Amino acid sequence: MYDAQRPSSPLPDRRPLAVHLSADYPTAHRGLTTTAVKRLVTSTQDADHVVFSLNRTSNPFDEAFHDCGLDEGVRVFAYRYFSPPLGIGLAASMRRVARRIEAVLKSEGLQPDVVHAHKFAFEGIAGLELVKRCGEETRLFVSVRGEAEDKVLRFKPHYRSLLQAILNRASRVYYVSAWFAPVLHAKLSVDPHKERLLANIVGNTGSAIPAQNPQPRFACVLYLHNYRKKRLEDLFAAFAILRRSHPGIGLDLIGGGDEDSIHTIEAMIAQNGLTDAVRILGAMDNAEITKILPTYLGMALPSVNETFGMAYLEALFAGIPILYCKNTGIDGYLDGIDAGIGVTQKSVPEIAEGLRRLVDDNAAFRSSLQSHANLLHERFDKEAIIAMYRADLLAGWTAPADAA
Repeated sequence: MYDAQRPSSPLPDRRPLAVHLSADYPTAHRGLTTTAVKRLVTSTQDADHVVFSLNRTSNPFDEAFHDCGLDEGVRVFAYRYFSPPLGIGLAASMRRVARRIEAVLKSEGLQPDVVHAHKFAFEGIAGLELVKRCGEETRLFVSVRGEAEDKVLRFKPHYRSLLQAILNRASRVYYVSAWFAPVLHAKLSVDPHKERLLANIVGNTGSAIPAQNPQPRFACVLYLHNYRKKRLEDLFAAFAILRRSHPGIGLDLIGGGDEDSIHTIEAMIAQNGLTDAVRILGAMDNAEITKILPTYLGMALPSVNETFGMAYLEALFAGIPILYCKNTGIDGYLDGIDAGIGVTQKSVPEIAEGLRRLVDDNAAFRSSLQSHANLLHERFDKEAIIAMYRADLLAGWTAPADAA
C-alpha cells in the first residue's frame, strides 16, 4: 500500500542528499523503538535527509508503504516489508526493498549522494543494491551494530562474500558497537581508513559530572518486555547473593512494560526473596530519569547482545558507575576510565561480586567519573559526533552551479 500524503515540495534547494535505511526510526506506523538514529539525522542539518523506516513482517499480506511527509525537517517513509522469519531469504528480501526504494526516489526526482544503511548485515544488503542502481558517485555508509551483525556472521557463513562486498563498496564503516570491531576484523577485511566510532547520542552529556550522596539503591533502566535480553534473571539471582552481606541495598526498575512482562518480573522477584528490596517504578520520561539517576549507587544492567546501551551512558553522565557485560553494549568505549565493572555474560557470581564492589568502593568510582568528566565528554559529546558525521556527509561535495 502506498499512502501518498506527501508535502507540496519534497525537499528544499539542492544540498547533499542522504538516504537512510533504518529499522530503528520512530514513526506512527511502528511500535516503540530507539531514537538514536533520529537524533543523528535530525541533528545534521547541512544535508537533506530522506529516511526509509523499515519494519519486517512475516505476513506477505501485511506489507504497507506510507509517505509520512516531513518530520523535524526530514522526509520520512514507513515501509513494512515482507521477509520470512529466521533470516530465510534475507538477501533476496533486502534487494527487493532496495528496488522499491529506488522506484520511490525516482518518482520523487531524488538522486542520493549518500546512502546510509544503519545495520551493516541487514540494511547494508539493501544499501549495496541501491548504490549500485544509483551510480558510482553515490557513496555508501554502513553502521555496525554488533547484536544484529553477529547473527548473520554466525548463522549465515555463506553470506561472507556479500558482506565483504558491502565493506569494499562502503566509504565509511561506523561502529556503534565498539566491542564488535575485533569480531568483524577476525572474519572480514576492513580498510582502517574507512572506520569510525559512532556512539549513540544521549541528552545529558556534559563536561561536568554531578557529585551527590547516593541512596542505598541501584537503578536498572529498561523496557520491561526486554527482561530476557537484559538478563533480569541473572541480576535478581546476583542481588539475592549481595543482600546476604548487604541487606540494606535495594534495586529500582525504571521503565514501562505490558502486564504479562510485569507479572513475570514480579514472580521472579518473589522467587528470589527480593519483594522487600526491588521496586518497579514504571515508565519515566528522559528528563525524569536524568534528574533521579545521580541519587543511585549505580546502574546495574547485565545485558547480553546489547548493541550500545544508551542507559549506560546516561548513568555515567549522571555521575554513577555502571555494571555491564563484557564484549557487548558500551564495552570498548570506556578504555582508560574506571567507570564501573565489566562482568562475564550470564555469570551470576561475577555479577554479585561486581555489585558488591560498586557498593563498597562507590565513592572511589564516583570520584573517578568526576575526574574523567572531560575525557568522557570528548568521547561522547553530541557536537563532536555531529561534526564528524557532518564532515563525512559533506566530504567532496560541490553544490551544483544553479543551487541556491
